[in-house]
Amino acid sequence: MSHDQRLQQARRDQLREHLLAPVMSLAGFSEMLSEWLKARALDGWDSELANIEHSIEQLQTWVGELEQAVVDKADTEASTRIRHDMRNALGAVSGYAELILEELEDDDSLDASGRTCLERLIRESQNLLASMDRATGAAGAGEHEAEELGDLAGILESLSASASEDDEDIRGGRILIVDDNESNRVLLGHRIEQQGHVARTAESGRIALDMMADEPPDLVLLDLMMPDMNGFEVLRVMHETDELRNIPVIVVTGLNDHEGAVRCIEAGAQDYLTKPVNPVLLQARMRACLERKRWHDKENQYKRELERSYAFVRKVFGRYLSDEVVDRLLDADDGLKVGGDLQKVTIMMTDLRGFTELSQGLDPVDVVSLLNIYLEEMSSVIVRYNGTIDEIIGDALLVLFGAPFAAEDDAQRAIACALDMQLAMVRVNQAARARGLPAVEMGIGINTGDVVVGNIGSELRSKYAVVGHHVNLTGRIESFTVGNQVLASEFTVAEVGDLVRVGRQFDVDAKGLREPITLFEILGIGDPFNLDIGQQAEPLETLASPVKVEFVELADKKLDGPRTSGRLEALAEDRAVLDSDRPLELMANLRLNLESGGPVAESDFYAKVTECTQEHNGERYQVTFTSMPNAVREHLAARRSQSDMNVHAEDTADRRQ
Repeated sequence: MSHDQRLQQARRDQLREHLLAPVMSLAGFSEMLSEWLKARALDGWDSELANIEHSIEQLQTWVGELEQAVVDKADTEASTRIRHDMRNALGAVSGYAELILEELEDDDSLDASGRTCLERLIRESQNLLASMDRATGAAGAGEHEAEELGDLAGILESLSASASEDDEDIRGGRILIVDDNESNRVLLGHRIEQQGHVARTAESGRIALDMMADEPPDLVLLDLMMPDMNGFEVLRVMHETDELRNIPVIVVTGLNDHEGAVRCIEAGAQDYLTKPVNPVLLQARMRACLERKRWHDKENQYKRELERSYAFVRKVFGRYLSDEVVDRLLDADDGLKVGGDLQKVTIMMTDLRGFTELSQGLDPVDVVSLLNIYLEEMSSVIVRYNGTIDEIIGDALLVLFGAPFAAEDDAQRAIACALDMQLAMVRVNQAARARGLPAVEMGIGINTGDVVVGNIGSELRSKYAVVGHHVNLTGRIESFTVGNQVLASEFTVAEVGDLVRVGRQFDVDAKGLREPITLFEILGIGDPFNLDIGQQAEPLETLASPVKVEFVELADKKLDGPRTSGRLEALAEDRAVLDSDRPLELMANLRLNLESGGPVAESDFYAKVTECTQEHNGERYQVTFTSMPNAVREHLAARRSQSDMNVHAEDTADRRQ
């Protein structure tokens, strides 16, 4: 079709739209008026309704004739006659509608629905009259007609350009033709393959479903009338099957049935075409369906990639944060919003005693291996008690109970978790020894209080964290611990109550508090946890001759104070009685050296002051060893053995006497 012919046809279609739309509105409101009168049993209007309906039927016929006369610009007399007849018909429609409106208003039988029908009949009559005048006026108004045709020309050019672009981007699809007629399958398959697609055929619905299960097509052309399984049944099975539900289907059938078309589309078909099918129209419908399928496949691909990325992010985050924190960050609408809230949290801090000095004597690979054994075991225990691992700093852990989600038993679970972690250190050291690594000991501090919890930092970089005085206090409490010990603040013990079993308690000064706080050594907890780490301490053995030492106090792991002489007067494997030449504070950290000559004197070992007893000669303290090289450990063990031998010899001599 030439460009001029397309313009002429477009002009005809435009006129038909302007003229026919008001006529169809009149027909619709006439039908609504008839239904309204019957529903309210308003009789006596049959003649008026019949005249309205007859006039509308005439208008539908005259619209086509007027369209032809205007476009062809011929037979002016015929055009004038048609307009005259249409005016009379429109006058009849609006006149009868006004008559009914006036009569019903007088006897109060008119409601909103009836008024709408009658008023719209009058208004649409006026609209059609105006459209008719514009259409017939355009035939003689050159500029106006040129302007309208110019708009139509632009539209046609856009359509042509779009078609050209589509032709350049045609991509073949896999088309399954389902038809029991062999000729139809062959002809349609040949035409489809000429368009660049791959055609497969099936002579029945059951065979088609089997083929779709083996290799899903991009599009199905489906006949309805087949002997073994009709097309509608095939549609229903496809709709109920996840793998087939999203395959587009165009029904191609000789059954020209409006209700059947509706049912097929409701069952999942994208389109419904009747035979014989216009090949150009079929090609356009196929292209549209294939394009939708491609976009759907792309969307599913993006969705799968997004799910993989989401799973990867969760996996990576999960190695550094607890599941609760990951959920909070990824699932909540404000999960990544910078800021925090004030809430009560029980905080746990752990640390391996003397690990810094220990790691200096190990190969870096062994250090990491030992840490991994320790952290793997501890993480498992923490997760079991629903703790949130907020930070892993070397050999130290910061664990939260009550953030991001609070519970009534946060403090109880924190203490139970700490006790279970200490019991798990047996497994840690067994695994370490199996790899030729040294045993380690852990100290745990616990505290409860109000802190700010949230994403701390900036939009560029932030972290989920807790901030506040009670966080610092927990770190201070942890620094007071020795190996295999759990210390909790009075705030946490008050939260737990009688459920917890405590041992020694003592007061300490903490930065930011006006008064000292009381710390409790936690030994066990009752139902439902029933955990206990209380052990019978190895007795101290008084030495026949004290072990001379020199020591310096440490503050924040830095030397603080003068070098002082002292004597170890009694020994156990993990602690000693120290007689100092000057007073020491409870919980002070000491770095010691043996005064005896030889290489062992150059080895530093560390202890913490855990008890103190003043005597007239100076100061006597019980200290607990926190880190000790093997050379020093063996030397002190030899001194204990020597004292045992002396005591044994004295006992033997006493018995002989």
